[in-house]
Amino acid sequence: MEGEDETGGGEGRQLDSSSDGVPSARDKTEGEREQIKLQAAYLNGVAIGLFLIGGLSIPATILLSSGSGWLAIGVAVLCHPASFVLHKVAKRSLRELDR
Repeated sequence: MEGEDETGGGEGRQLDSSSDGVPSARDKTEGEREQIKLQAAYLNGVAIGLFLIGGLSIPATILLSSGSGWLAIGVAVLCHPASFVLHKVAKRSLRELDR
């Protein structure tokens, strides 16, 4: 057809690859791109769960049941950064789509 380039319009595998032999984003199939997106979505879901359960629910339960503030703070201090790290890992995996 007129106006189409030789890459096939973005579907399937394309011929472009980087000079170091590593497949570029254009070499990924649509299925591989979707797997990367699903992995990132799963990691973000785990990060949200860790934040809500470990960072909010468990400390609130500890505070209400035993009144131990230090334990509640300790659990929250561990879970909040862990949740943030998981979110960053998920975000980094999405960068594979741009390569």
